[in-house]
Amino acid sequence: MRMIKTFAAASIALMFVSIMAFGQTELFTPMKGSATPEFETSNAGERCLVFGKHIVKTTQSEDGGENVSIWNRKGIAKGLEACDLSYKPYATINDSDNNAFYGISAVYFFIDTGTSAGSRTLMVYKTDSGAAVTNVDYYYSGGEPRIDAARYLYYAALSNKKGLISTCPEAAKWRRGGGGVLWVQPKKLDLNTLISTNVGALRCAYQE
Repeated sequence: MRMIKTFAAASIALMFVSIMAFGQTELFTPMKGSATPEFETSNAGERCLVFGKHIVKTTQSEDGGENVSIWNRKGIAKGLEACDLSYKPYATINDSDNNAFYGISAVYFFIDTGTSAGSRTLMVYKTDSGAAVTNVDYYYSGGEPRIDAARYLYYAALSNKKGLISTCPEAAKWRRGGGGVLWVQPKKLDLNTLISTNVGALRCAYQE
């Protein structure tokens, strides 16, 4: 019984420490296919994400977006100690339009811009240098972007073409509620060559 009580007390203490570390800030959710941090902490508008080979820190700007800085991870420090950095970041991207760090892979990292549930922009950078690669306009409600094989970016882009209304069973309900129908084209972008191809048929999405 004493061992059970000790274990319960330790669990409660650990939960308390986690709450104190993260406060009311939501945990970071990486873009599908990108790396998951092994540790994160946030406090007063600042977040630190510790990945295998990199450390990312974000600070909230006056406009509500994030300024993003990235360091190469050095030494053997883990957890909170890994966030205590005495050297300068090799890349810094300042907030431009409600920027939000979105994920990092072996070759590329990503910053999402905008707050709309509709049209948004994903900015792509080289992980090793912080050099800009490209910007991709995508439709958030058409499906969140994902990275595959650290090279292929999948996303949904607004299309000027219209698909068959028969393939959109929710169209009538959306229109009765005062909305409309948009069409999005799933795409695959090879980030190494910047060649984009369509993948699959047009899909419908709700328009406010």
